[in-house]
Amino acid sequence: MLIAFLSLLQVDEIMINYSYCRQYPNPVYLVPELYEYQLSDKTVNLTEMEPPAYHYSNESTFLNPNWGNPNQLTVPRCTLDFTVPTTMKGPVYMYYRLTNFYQNHRQYIKNFDSSQLLGEVVSSTTLHTDCDPLAYSNGKVIYPCGLIANSMFNDTVSNFTSIDHPSLIYSFSSNNIAWPSDKKKYGPTKYPLSDIVPPPNWANRYPNGQYTAEYPPPNLSQDEHFMVWMHVAALPDFRKIWGRNDSSDLPAGRWRVTIDMSKCA
Repeated sequence: MLIAFLSLLQVDEIMINYSYCRQYPNPVYLVPELYEYQLSDKTVNLTEMEPPAYHYSNESTFLNPNWGNPNQLTVPRCTLDFTVPTTMKGPVYMYYRLTNFYQNHRQYIKNFDSSQLLGEVVSSTTLHTDCDPLAYSNGKVIYPCGLIANSMFNDTVSNFTSIDHPSLIYSFSSNNIAWPSDKKKYGPTKYPLSDIVPPPNWANRYPNGQYTAEYPPPNLSQDEHFMVWMHVAALPDFRKIWGRNDSSDLPAGRWRVTIDMSKCA
């Protein structure tokens, strides 16, 4: 996986591949092939810049404040330090990038139910038609159903913390990362909790793989990360927006970001 930070005003971009972070329990510098800087200021000497560094740790809580840990999972986390060599003018956007992921596969691309995403209770026949093989699990409706929802990118990326000034936080928001036309496609579900279960790849976040009053299903009308994921990419190598900061520049300096990686134990 790769994260990218982009300033559109100056067309500055930092791209860092953290796919191999799990191999390093102690901090190591990334090899040059795993990061790239594209800067409008051509006077910056990137060869003299401190490279990005990362290390891996096991944690007991999720970065996502909406996720508890009822099953006491071990949460794999990557801590990534990187240099911003020159101030990136706002707005600044954060993206994740995946390669060799075929969201445009003909079975995958239509494996969802639009009425269910709007919040409606859908007939068994329709769910089987639209979402098999991920329509039902043990007699309960999978919500949200289908291959696209089940495979949602679920790494969680933190805000940035200044290494030189730890009280300085550069924050990103997930508000308005989805297209306005996409937001109209989602609503809170009308299913009773007792009738639905999470998709298989989500199940570990819920007690015994079940939705409960304490751990309810997400309100899809407010989950813009989900909306962005469901807007499928046409090509197997793609990037999707994770967050945005429309009001502040990202100052030059050394910054830290932490990332909960997708597979928990």
